[in-house]
Amino acid sequence: MKTNHKMTINGTPKTICGPQGKPPVSWRDRLDGLPPEHRTLVEGGSLSQRFSKQPLSMTHPVFIGGFYGLLVAMALLLPFVYEKGWNQDTMRDWAFLGVLLMLISAITGHFSLIIAKILRRPPISLRRMLVYPLPFLGLTILSVILVTDIESELSDSAAMWTRYIGWMLLLIPGPVYVHLSWAPRWRLLCRLEEGLDPFDGDVPPSPSAGVEGLGEDSDMKMAIEDIEEDPPILHVSDGDE
Repeated sequence: MKTNHKMTINGTPKTICGPQGKPPVSWRDRLDGLPPEHRTLVEGGSLSQRFSKQPLSMTHPVFIGGFYGLLVAMALLLPFVYEKGWNQDTMRDWAFLGVLLMLISAITGHFSLIIAKILRRPPISLRRMLVYPLPFLGLTILSVILVTDIESELSDSAAMWTRYIGWMLLLIPGPVYVHLSWAPRWRLLCRLEEGLDPFDGDVPPSPSAGVEGLGEDSDMKMAIEDIEEDPPILHVSDGDE
């Protein structure tokens, strides 16, 4: 199934990932022509495969980064409200914090895509055992600080560094994943939809199927001609000799 990703600029439709004048082709239609090791590199792990199931126009690194910022803001809602109370001012402060986190994460995702286009480096698969627990650990640290009075029992420097560590563990994994894994992989997927080899240049058309078909037809024709000219003797009895 082919998907067209277009946007309108000054009333004129423009393609996002496809070359001008040619309708974009789904990268899945071109994936089978890659070597197995390149195919594995383009598809990525389970998280990248979930993102790649969506249209590329919806999974731009800017959107993935902003989505991670939204998840962080939603995770901080309950501790934030518990600390300051459920009122209009608290919700306004939380909304401002959420927009700020989404904006920073989105800008970081766009910067990662620019770096990926300049360096043209392949995506790096991150170890889930090391990366996935970090946001939950950071959320736990910040929740303990916001909900309990443990911060008052610490010195000013210790409390400040504890908050910094909590924020770092909570915020860094998302941008790191986008920078090292998704932004380079998104660039490769776009090159596939443009009809380009994601690792080099133009993808040459594969004539193997047509050549094999012609070879099979010529072989069959020659075999039929040989049978007609010299039919095989299936059975010869002693009396006929």
